[in-house]
Amino acid sequence: MLKNHEIGTRGIIISRSSSGEGSVRVSIFTEELGLVWAVAKSAREERSKLRPHLTVGTFGFFNLVQGQAGWRVIGAVETQNSYFAFRDYPKAQEAAARLLSLLRQLINGEERDPELFDAVWGFLASLSSIPEDLLVFAERYAVLRSLAALGYVPKDAVPHIEKISYTHETLKILLPYEKEMTVAIKNGFSASGLLDS
Repeated sequence: MLKNHEIGTRGIIISRSSSGEGSVRVSIFTEELGLVWAVAKSAREERSKLRPHLTVGTFGFFNLVQGQAGWRVIGAVETQNSYFAFRDYPKAQEAAARLLSLLRQLINGEERDPELFDAVWGFLASLSSIPEDLLVFAERYAVLRSLAALGYVPKDAVPHIEKISYTHETLKILLPYEKEMTVAIKNGFSASGLLDS
């Protein structure tokens, strides 16, 4: 890949750690590059404009540049954090945290995966409008779509697996397939190594 190559992409912060004096190292699951580890210089300092955009669970648009030492985050706009945005909807916070935890366990390395990205982004972006009575079901659907995108569940395991969004109306189309979804998810976890056989 070209050095000093700059790219703007939608992304989701799935982990974060300190890096050097005042900097932050984040893993961002991006639409354009897949999973990327990037450093944000001085992002732990109070004056940093990037600081609020680099917490785990934040999703939005990120500007990245690749230099000699790897990727750096140089900008972020239109971000939303799944913890703070849903503070009045704790079950949505928990659902987002579980899905991000699953992502941390299942993906690694730079490889673009539009299906997986759409499954996760769509869920996070729709969380505030998913009614509480459908939230657990919507989370299961996001997990199923994620496992299918990664090849752990056959794409024909459940009808409409790739075509349905997370709206109230479209989730109801999947409700009759809840049993099949549960079996497919269990089999997918087993195939991924996350469940003992």
